[in-house]
Amino acid sequence: MSKITVQALRQIILEEIRSIQEGANEDQAASMAQSASKLLKAIEAYKQVATAKAKSEMGNHLDETEKLLKRIIAAPLQYVDAPKKVVKKVTFKANAADGSEPEKVI
Repeated sequence: MSKITVQALRQIILEEIRSIQEGANEDQAASMAQSASKLLKAIEAYKQVATAKAKSEMGNHLDETEKLLKRIIAAPLQYVDAPKKVVKKVTFKANAADGSEPEKVI
């Protein structure tokens, strides 16, 4: 087993806190919003050239899809999964009586 000092443990804790504060993946949210915008434009272009029969076949599906895409564009972070957490098992082991700090064992 590898051993880590208390200082390294503090660093791990700070990284975990930072990842919690960052929340969802902002790059993924931006990419998804951009794709949703492109899809919304494609639907609008389709509606302009579609015949009445084609529009009636689609029913309310296009309208509902447009509403959903607008919500995604307005708040993309709500539609992104949170980053996966890596579970770290931590135990403490006291050092010898020389007064040194305990070490973290992973």
